[in-house]
Amino acid sequence: MKKLMIILCAFSLFAVFGCASSPDCPTYVANPNCKIVSFKPGAEPTGYNGIKWETKLSTLERMKFQRKDASYGGIDFYTREGDTLKLENGKEKMVFYGFWKDKFYVAAVTTNGREEFNALKETVFKKFGEGAKPFLNSEEYLWFGKNADMVLRYNENSGLGAYYIRSLSVGKQIERS
Repeated sequence: MKKLMIILCAFSLFAVFGCASSPDCPTYVANPNCKIVSFKPGAEPTGYNGIKWETKLSTLERMKFQRKDASYGGIDFYTREGDTLKLENGKEKMVFYGFWKDKFYVAAVTTNGREEFNALKETVFKKFGEGAKPFLNSEEYLWFGKNADMVLRYNENSGLGAYYIRSLSVGKQIERS
């Protein structure tokens, strides 16, 4: 019985330590040199692609519903005919516009693969400045402004990149609801 208990304990420890180092569940290492970063002077957006924060969806044309996200009681995502983000490598990516209670809240762009993400990163850094990098071992950048905040991140495991910028005023309304 004692031998069985030792084997079970050893197996449990092996399983715990083995799972802790799994690449599917990364451990992030804080960047001790990270400082809060805003947008480069004059670059903080008051909206995206001509749509101002809090603009009512019902006032916009050429919007096509894509999906509903259950977050915050529901954010409806749309695309707008002809709207793309042109990356530094010349490739164009679809822009998704998120509306909370009919108000423009967030714009998002996704990428597939390292090459697309690097082109997106170059595009975003050129327009807004280099973001704060909170983790040493993660490709993630943050910007904090007076009217908006922004995130750019890449997931090595999935090969997917994401860029989004959101309205702080709508974010505050969401928090109060």
